[in-house]
Amino acid sequence: WLKGAVAASSPSTMGGTKGKGSAGKGSAGKGKGKGKVTAPWIKQSAPGWVSTGKGKKGGKSSGKGGKGGKGKGKFRGAAPLNSQFWVKKAESENRSELPGSFTGTVSSYNFKFGWGFILPDDPKSLPKQAKAKLAEARDEAAAAGKDVGDENLIYFRKPDVDKELFPLQKETAVTFSVYVDDKGTGACNITSS
Repeated sequence: WLKGAVAASSPSTMGGTKGKGSAGKGSAGKGKGKGKVTAPWIKQSAPGWVSTGKGKKGGKSSGKGGKGGKGKGKFRGAAPLNSQFWVKKAESENRSELPGSFTGTVSSYNFKFGWGFILPDDPKSLPKQAKAKLAEARDEAAAAGKDVGDENLIYFRKPDVDKELFPLQKETAVTFSVYVDDKGTGACNITSS
């Protein structure tokens, strides 16, 4: 009688957290089998239950070298000027440079992503193809419910700017050429005025 009571009150047979394995054969924890032993560093889950995410209190992982945030030390920011990324991107968009040289000012520049906008001093002097692409882009933005802002802003990318202009500042006076591609009008060969 006493031996059965001691075995029944043992933490390893009552579903407690101490002890190795499970109750083994039989019911109500009468057996002394060790059951399946797993390494403590392997993530264990209850039978029949599958984890589907972090849950409500899951936080961001710090990643390698971690200062927090996503990723494992991935490069952040625009590709370097001498990167093949820019060459492939220009080729994939079917650029066609238009004749002429124009002046304007840098309206904005996003350093992290490597692109910005130039406001031409005289938008009426732009080639007809460039004006048509600007109007097309404006109409698409308006149809999508976006705020158009100034319809004469011309997009440019980091490799289209002369290295001497960096770090690029707002309101910098520039001279540039214009191109058209699959996405619209852009500025290239951007130098200081």
